[in-house]
Amino acid sequence: MRTLIIMLILSVLAGCSSEQLIRYQLKTPEKTHLLKATGYAPIDSQVGPTYEEKLIQAQQASRLDAYRRLAEQLYGQQIRSQSKVNGSTVNRQVLESKVQGVVRGATLVANYIEGKFYTTKLELNTADLTTLGTVESEEVDSETKWWY
Repeated sequence: MRTLIIMLILSVLAGCSSEQLIRYQLKTPEKTHLLKATGYAPIDSQVGPTYEEKLIQAQQASRLDAYRRLAEQLYGQQIRSQSKVNGSTVNRQVLESKVQGVVRGATLVANYIEGKFYTTKLELNTADLTTLGTVESEEVDSETKWWY
């Protein structure tokens, strides 16, 4: 009976977990890069009854496209590809791309109309990434759960 209780206590203690907070300090890289991105949006295909409304939509779309291109340079792209083959013939191909990240500190270099497109140019100096500030978490009163 005693060994059963000891084994039960040991199994409960083995199931306990602990949390550890690790803080990192950003270091300025020795070599910095100036990332450049250009975003485009066709004006005529935007939704809106007037040219002015379509122009505003194109401005927003080209800015988002430029930020997406900066995010690609910072974080890379996630590519998913799928092909369906029947015998020796490819029946269907699917290629998806995904970019996810936060872009802070970009500078607007230029935005203008170029032909039928609205164009936005952004720059981001990677040295600025370490000086933008980070979100700091302060320690708060911890609550111990009964299952810990």
